[in-house]
Amino acid sequence: MATVVVCGMTVWTKFYLWPLIAGTLTVGLSPAVSANPSIAPEATTREPNSTTDSQLAPLTLTVEDWIAQTEVPETTVITDVQVSATPDGLRVVLVSNQALSVGSSRSEGNALITEILDATLDLTDAAAAEQFNPAEGIALVQVSSLPDGGVRVTVTGTEVPPEAQVSTEAGNLVLSLVPGATTAIEDEDAIQVVVTATRTEEELQNVPRSVTVITREEIEEQSQLTTNLQDILGQTVPGLGPPTQSFRNFPQTLRGREVQILVDGVPISTNQNTAFALELRSIAPSAIERIEVVRGPSATFGEGATGGIINIITRRPGEDAITNTVETRVNSRGDFAEDSFGTYLEYGLSGTSDPFDYVFSGSWETFGFAFDGGGDRIPNLGNAPENGSTINILGRVGVSLSDEQRLQLSVNHFDDQNDVEFINDPTVDDDPDADKARALERDIEFIGLDDEGVRRFTNVSLDYRHTNIFGSQLEIQGFYRSNFGRFAEPFEFSGDAVVGQQESERWGGRIEVETPLFETFDLLWGLDYSYEEASQPYERIDAEAFIASDFTVARFVEDVFFTPPYEVENFGLFAQAQWDITPQWRLSGGLRYENIGVSVDDYTATLFVETPIDVEGGRLDADDVVFNIGTVYGLTDELSIFASFAQGFGVPDFGRLLRNPPDGFRSLEDDLDFTAPQRVNNYELGFRGQWQDVQFSLAGFYNESDLGVSLNPRPGRQLEVVRAPRRIYGVEATIDWQPSPIWTLGGIISWNEGEDDQNDDGDFEALGTRDIQPIRITAYVENATLPGWRNRLQALFVGGRDRGFESGADLTEIESYFVLDYITSIDLGPGSLQIGIQNLLDEEYFPVGSQLLTPFSLTNRIAAPGRTISIGYRVSF
Repeated sequence: MATVVVCGMTVWTKFYLWPLIAGTLTVGLSPAVSANPSIAPEATTREPNSTTDSQLAPLTLTVEDWIAQTEVPETTVITDVQVSATPDGLRVVLVSNQALSVGSSRSEGNALITEILDATLDLTDAAAAEQFNPAEGIALVQVSSLPDGGVRVTVTGTEVPPEAQVSTEAGNLVLSLVPGATTAIEDEDAIQVVVTATRTEEELQNVPRSVTVITREEIEEQSQLTTNLQDILGQTVPGLGPPTQSFRNFPQTLRGREVQILVDGVPISTNQNTAFALELRSIAPSAIERIEVVRGPSATFGEGATGGIINIITRRPGEDAITNTVETRVNSRGDFAEDSFGTYLEYGLSGTSDPFDYVFSGSWETFGFAFDGGGDRIPNLGNAPENGSTINILGRVGVSLSDEQRLQLSVNHFDDQNDVEFINDPTVDDDPDADKARALERDIEFIGLDDEGVRRFTNVSLDYRHTNIFGSQLEIQGFYRSNFGRFAEPFEFSGDAVVGQQESERWGGRIEVETPLFETFDLLWGLDYSYEEASQPYERIDAEAFIASDFTVARFVEDVFFTPPYEVENFGLFAQAQWDITPQWRLSGGLRYENIGVSVDDYTATLFVETPIDVEGGRLDADDVVFNIGTVYGLTDELSIFASFAQGFGVPDFGRLLRNPPDGFRSLEDDLDFTAPQRVNNYELGFRGQWQDVQFSLAGFYNESDLGVSLNPRPGRQLEVVRAPRRIYGVEATIDWQPSPIWTLGGIISWNEGEDDQNDDGDFEALGTRDIQPIRITAYVENATLPGWRNRLQALFVGGRDRGFESGADLTEIESYFVLDYITSIDLGPGSLQIGIQNLLDEEYFPVGSQLLTPFSLTNRIAAPGRTISIGYRVSF
């Protein structure tokens, strides 16, 4: 027996040497692929069938006869390759002028290779040497000459090496092939395990919620088009708003409500998330193992998840002692315009050496300028690293203190830098011929500012796990998160030219205990605590001097507060139970108590009001108890139905309230009443199907809140706080189909709508597009064109929406648009060459967020990038 390790998989090649008779030698070759050494090789040996029994029946010979009959002349020539389909797979015959030896065989990747050293190749029909897709599960049969003499036969499976029996008939070599089968351990890997929905590891088919898991492979594939997480998620997650095509996630909502964003369970969302909307720009895709998205309200991780949860799970160490990964790319965000080029470099290092394991991931990306589908330069909104660079570093080290204890430290740091050379032309509203924002070349000299356009995010967490404390599992996590962002370009508020920034720090921890009370009943319980300090200090620029310098000199004058410093404190107690009633039926449910407090000192609001307003500070507290219950029932082994009721808990963006005080607002404690928070009730019914060639999901939802929160703008830039009933409903569907081993296709449909009753008269009117995203349809087709070469074409359609405009919630109708992308990957040398083309047809279109803000100023009508081309190479060793 020979054992070969290929790409982390163990390949057993077992040879049975059977005696020969009448000059015929028969050898049974049975290769199989397994990732589990406990699976015996015999388990994959193909039983003889009616087609080959007579050919493979063992007979008895003397040793002398066997030696005499196996002697092969040195001048054996292969003259033809005959390939024919069989009921089980494929039959390949090498026709020769003299008897052929069996040769030696091995597996490499998904190919079975047989080499015959004492033969030469001289085919009468050269086309017979290479035959593509001759049978289902077999992508290529190729016969070629070896450089030093001999002949190689390569049979490539679409997923794994084929299983084969090799024999000779009348001197000709015969390969009887069947497509390789995946092993049990591979099937287990295909079962996605999630932790976000219930805070404990659970198989996806057992979760009574709509959950989407974006795998590492999908992240790598979509990263060939863009490294913006909000765009990757907008392409792949049902219920989420479409890609924003900017570095902000505004106005993306999940099922029409706010989403809570976590990194390894650590909350990175800030209460003042509507100003910059850069939460998803906190980690590079290269540092991510997978992303779990719980769709719909959830109180599992506390406040802020009225629309759902996005949990970003960072890279995990490999099983080998050392694994290196290197990737480099060059891209153009303007169809190869001269100054549109950027570069990307990634290095990853991970490994396991008992008792330690470690992960390091570093990426560096530079950006040129972006151009739209019309060939025009896209102006910089000030929060994008135009003409700049991004660095992301992830480090993790873990140690097994014992068989039952583990300690882990993780650090993630993300940094954006840019150099402003073009600003958003402030005179565009005065030009009657203008129809969109435009870039104005100005190399601004900042005087008195420390940083010119930066985004810095740091997240540190320390985790401890004990798997057996009196039969329970204990997990403790402490974390610290720092978030800083600054606009690179001065912009105007109420006649003031300012450079804005956002600052936030958050620290806290959680304790979780999982207790198996019975064999079929588990209880998870614990507590969360976090404390956040947030503010938006702006830096005022001498506006008259800035204009007089033709927008080239920005001189710092004084500090002002866009949003005054304030604190938010969260405390929660929770319990979650799971009960396997039968092997097909699971019930789960839980409770959570949440207390949220916000406090602010006395301050004066200046930037977003016509006249300064003095506000008396203080503290507000809101608390509530929410619960959830859900069930999953397996109708068959492949089809299950799930239903759930879940509640979410939320408070408004206090930063927005404080900087835009409502009319008559003079005291936090006296003029705002949030002792009754927004509680969202969500009802959901869905199906999940998992067949060999088809996977699908279908879910419908309805959620409502009696005290929804609307912050409506009023004259003078102030806000009106409206607490009114709100309802949102929708349907989401996904499908993936593998009609053959080389083809895969599928798509997503997301539709939702919503209304509220701000007059409390029973007459509900449509919500605006800031909350309700238009219908979104994505589709893809993927083809394993040749061994090692895959192609993917994907489409995005975003529908129009006018309901918000008709109700007065929007100031404009939303127009539809269609985008096509292309991705290809080719195995080349030790790695793979990857090419991604975003906006393949070079369409000029305006994303939803751009359209939504256009009525305020044409400076907001910014087109998406045109054809964007990325070429890269990736290798692991």
